[in-house]
Amino acid sequence: MLSLFALHASNRFVHITEVERGLACNCRCAICGEVVLARQGDKREHHFAHSSNIEPCASNYESDLHRFAKRVILEAGGLVVPMTAAAAQALGVSDDRASSILLACADIKEEIAVDDRRPDLLATTTDGIGVAIEIAYSSFCDMEKRRAYENMQLPALEIDLRAFTPSAFDVTQVKRVVLEDTACKYWLWPERLEGTAMAEQLPTLPPAALAAQRQFLPEEIVTIRGRWISIKELPSGDIAIKAVRFDPEIVSAVRTVARAHYGRYRETHHNWVIPRFRAEAARAQLRAIASAM
Repeated sequence: MLSLFALHASNRFVHITEVERGLACNCRCAICGEVVLARQGDKREHHFAHSSNIEPCASNYESDLHRFAKRVILEAGGLVVPMTAAAAQALGVSDDRASSILLACADIKEEIAVDDRRPDLLATTTDGIGVAIEIAYSSFCDMEKRRAYENMQLPALEIDLRAFTPSAFDVTQVKRVVLEDTACKYWLWPERLEGTAMAEQLPTLPPAALAAQRQFLPEEIVTIRGRWISIKELPSGDIAIKAVRFDPEIVSAVRTVARAHYGRYRETHHNWVIPRFRAEAARAQLRAIASAM
């Protein structure tokens, strides 16, 4: 099988469509470490080839897809997830009427053991709630795993990527499905069981988690170089903008836009509040920056 992924010099796991042609790709084989070149000609499928012209190392596409999806989530610092009443209570979200929320994470770790389970990612939300994230392509979590997460009282999300076969892989679409869409995401636990009383199916939260409940549903997410900027409309009509995850370049962009539109910084929320009479202009400027970058 042709190699569609490689390890960039920046240590990013990249797809063949994300790099420059030839040795300018600046990549190594993710398995053996040899320098590879990106073959992006017109006759054959684009792929990475060893610079020594040896046969490609044996790779597993499902493992590569897992690794790529994990990279996308780690770099974004969160993802949009579907919302149910059960999930809202488990996550400490006060508004359970929303169909989805942006799950902003303070920390995300790969392959961390939790009891006898090792989810693809273990995220900790900004409210301190742990969430297991499983990436699925051909192997999906069975009832045993669901019960394990239920016994641990650990919210667990599965992302179904079976549509993205090697020939149907599109970086932009994969990123959109992983980060922004909810159609292919399912809660392994908590889940609503037909005929089960609400009180019986919802987890019991510790007082600290209940006290930390808050709504964090932004009205819009603007993505700049894979980093998210949250734009949330306040009851007053003002908007609050912030970088979801710290990145000097993105923080600087938010600050520049905010100051241009009479924004004031709120230290307690780490965001900028733009007055309503400048809200649409600020939105437009952020969108323009995202499109340009």
